[in-house]
Amino acid sequence: MPQHPRITCNTGHATGSSADSGRKPADLTHHFNASTRARKPSVMKGLYKYFMVPGMSNIAGGLPYPGFFPYDTLRADVASPERLLDIAFHGLTPAKASSSFFSRRRREKDPKTSHISIPKFEPSQPAEKRIDVATTLQYGRATGLPALADFVREFTFAHMMQGQLAYAEDQADIVLTCGSTDGFSKIVQCFGTAGDSMLVEEFTYPNALQTAAPFGISTAPVRMDEGGMMVDGPGGLRDVLENWNVEKSGRRPHLMYTVTIGQNPTGITLKRQRRKEIYELCDRFDVLILEDDPYWHLQFTPESHNLPSDTETKYPFLAALELSFLSIDTSGRVIRLDTFSKTIAPGCRMGWITAQKPIIAAIVAATESSTQQPSGFVQGMVAELLCRAWGMDGWVAWLESLRDVYEERMVSMTAILEEGKEIITVTSRDDLEVVERTQLYSFNKPEGGMFVWIRMDVSSHPAYKAFISRGNSKADMLTKLWEWNAVTQLALPCPGGMFTGGEKCRDKADDYFRFCFAAIELEEVKAATSRWVQGTEKFWHLKAWEIEKIGEAESVIGTGANKRGQDGGWGGWIGGKGRFEVKFEDF
Repeated sequence: MPQHPRITCNTGHATGSSADSGRKPADLTHHFNASTRARKPSVMKGLYKYFMVPGMSNIAGGLPYPGFFPYDTLRADVASPERLLDIAFHGLTPAKASSSFFSRRRREKDPKTSHISIPKFEPSQPAEKRIDVATTLQYGRATGLPALADFVREFTFAHMMQGQLAYAEDQADIVLTCGSTDGFSKIVQCFGTAGDSMLVEEFTYPNALQTAAPFGISTAPVRMDEGGMMVDGPGGLRDVLENWNVEKSGRRPHLMYTVTIGQNPTGITLKRQRRKEIYELCDRFDVLILEDDPYWHLQFTPESHNLPSDTETKYPFLAALELSFLSIDTSGRVIRLDTFSKTIAPGCRMGWITAQKPIIAAIVAATESSTQQPSGFVQGMVAELLCRAWGMDGWVAWLESLRDVYEERMVSMTAILEEGKEIITVTSRDDLEVVERTQLYSFNKPEGGMFVWIRMDVSSHPAYKAFISRGNSKADMLTKLWEWNAVTQLALPCPGGMFTGGEKCRDKADDYFRFCFAAIELEEVKAATSRWVQGTEKFWHLKAWEIEKIGEAESVIGTGANKRGQDGGWGGWIGGKGRFEVKFEDF
């Protein structure tokens, strides 16, 4: 094949300042698996950078003519970045953010909705800045639409990272993905080998495990405490790595998957000191850190509200947030996953990966031979929104307002859960009133994310011993409680067992339910949580045989139907006399 001509291309990449502008990351290409070593960059995609050269006539690539695309424009009505501050949308007042970046924006002139339109052609724009139908819907580079990739690159290094990348910024890069699941899958394709074990928190996001499993990768769960992944103690990271049995378990793990901000499902945010201790162990044992942080902007810690008073800080909201592992990544072993799913919409199926350049190059090569690039429709709409309609100021304002509205939901849910976590019984004994408290469940207030992780104390149920003596298990009782509230109260949390990091953690995970406060309206959050609390208290008054009958009788509640249990009342409950007798699987 003939050599390509040497043509200099101006990519227009915007960057911030690295914390260490001279440090180079370590060479970690020994982590590449055999497929990655054998995979070569696409020779056709290699030509695309030349198509950006002004005046270049493309008679090389097999690209269809964009004038024949049936779409002439792409249009949408979009929110103002300040929309969520309006009391009509969620109940918060602008005073909530009076000390933040919002106070420096002129909200009163911003309409609640604006119109964006993407034209067929933008000949007046340089090729790398175009956001038009001809560019967004055409074959493109695996790194993503140049205008959008540049925006994301600037945001990541200069603002999200606050210029605190631990090695020289020119040694790092980003690549757009079709969402975090796609990004994680490509990372596993590049670094995973059948027989590997991947370090995970003992409670973790199940889709990551399910993505890795078909590649023959199992999990090595690490114990957690209220601060997140444990470093020391039995089952902590040091214990797992130092005492790894190669003969029994195979190769020592060289990959660690972690959600560090608003961890799914626990809601824990990993603090700086713990983060450093984990990184030091990973550096010592040559472990790559796969940092998946879809909730990084949803931090509820006191520190995240302690906005810097420095007037030169452009975005105080971002400056107050806990930083990524990338900020201490002196050896370049962190591969960070970000997503637009929690900031724009899950259906976008778009996110990005940040890592040192050789790692990004391997992921780009994997992209070129698979998804090629995110959807052109999505890239166009998101680029027009972020790069032009909102700009960086509007994007950061939107992120801050999202944190405020989700935190409001979290506060509402946890207040109701706190109030209902005990049953208080007052009895008379020898002319004295005796107050007894029975704890139904416990939880820690989330430090970020979208979830409350609740540990059920079913052993405090008056009928617990009788239920177990009849041949049932603790997990059986928790399942019955879940079914009971799902049908009688129409309140459906996730069973904790879905989030186990491995089979040896399953019994522990079964003690929990995961509540999400993000998916529904604020008033419905309050109502659903209240119903669940009321239903749980009623469940604590059932006898063992009554609990066994949940879901086993012939009466059925169909979807949308208002059928009755055999003893009357919706679902069989009326004044404590009727009994719940339905088949949940038919619900």
